[in-house]
Amino acid sequence: MSANRVKLTKSFIDQLELKPAIFRDSELIGFAVRVNTSYKTYIVEKKVNGRSTRSTLGIHGQITLAQARVLAQEALLEMTKGVNLNEKKKNRITDAEKLYQVKQQQPTLFEAYSVYIDERELKPRTLDDYSDVINGYLSDWKDIKLKDINRKMIQDKHKELSERSKAQANMVMRVFRAIYNFSIEHYLDDDENPILPPINPVRTLTAKKAWNKIKRRKTYINEDKLPDWINAVLNFHDRGQKLETNKDFLLTLILTGFRREECESLAWSAIDLKYGFITSIDPKNNEPHTLPMGDYLWAMMKKRRTAINTEWVFPSAKSVSGHITNISKVRNKINESCGIPFTFHDLRRTFGSIAEGLDYGKYTIKKLLNHKEEDDRDVTAGYVQVSDKKLRAAMNEIEDIVLGPNKIFK
Repeated sequence: MSANRVKLTKSFIDQLELKPAIFRDSELIGFAVRVNTSYKTYIVEKKVNGRSTRSTLGIHGQITLAQARVLAQEALLEMTKGVNLNEKKKNRITDAEKLYQVKQQQPTLFEAYSVYIDERELKPRTLDDYSDVINGYLSDWKDIKLKDINRKMIQDKHKELSERSKAQANMVMRVFRAIYNFSIEHYLDDDENPILPPINPVRTLTAKKAWNKIKRRKTYINEDKLPDWINAVLNFHDRGQKLETNKDFLLTLILTGFRREECESLAWSAIDLKYGFITSIDPKNNEPHTLPMGDYLWAMMKKRRTAINTEWVFPSAKSVSGHITNISKVRNKINESCGIPFTFHDLRRTFGSIAEGLDYGKYTIKKLLNHKEEDDRDVTAGYVQVSDKKLRAAMNEIEDIVLGPNKIFK
């Protein structure tokens, strides 16, 4: 392969035959044209850190001679500083390949959601909520890469959903936030660095103070209305109620203050009929909450046990879980019969309201309601043990107020 130094011009390069040779420019030292049997290539040559280095700039015809000279000047300047252009090019290729791999690994919202619910132990109700969010409210985002869901999209979607329901809009964004935070830690590159932007886009709602302010419900059944409500429950009759499951379920709610979900899934293993205790699992922290039963509730549970041989206290032949779930139709019928609208959570608030009015210390009330001590400065809370005797007395007083003359168990 010949090596000649000439003044490189376009006409000179065009007339060169496709025979292997290198023609070095006489004006810009280090700049040259390399000819092979297929094409002509612009190159630069220079010693880098004591070693001769040659690097390709581009193919004649794809870039002009003027463009090649500019590139050569920039390349030779870098080489003077000790930069090996070939190594730099290899690194760029490697980085590009890594970027491509990262892009291929980027999950869509639906993929991230699927991994999230598979990795986490979520309650059936929570799983239903997540499914409603992904397959309903955010169905148009399911196939979008998680990294491509930006702050503006979050703001617009939250605003759109808020027009239908402010509470639901907040819930949707909390679900998305949980999935995104989980995905930051789950999807990592080979160096265990997150492949997702580390800042959750839902933070924009906090920054802009855009979260909807939802007034907490404070409704409960007033003591003046309790007699009418109790009579409606005790006299409720419906098809398939030979075991009085729905009636006893509502009575258990108001006599314990349990949440609907934790009461629905009560198992007989959580009922101590010998010593009169009932235990639920707090859905907020998965911790057991045990209370002594009042006399009426204790007798009611003994009667139910003699008639039921299934795992659940409140069984249902139609339910997949085997126990009752959200008996809203029954609640609506009782609403109509007594003219006292109520929700299942109203029964918990009613229990709490009655408990708060009892002549007991605050630690007894907190135990009844399963409230945690929010003030860390109250070191006494960790040492106070409320006796079962006192708690049972309180539970019986609550029964007296709720049931009135109906407390005589039949």
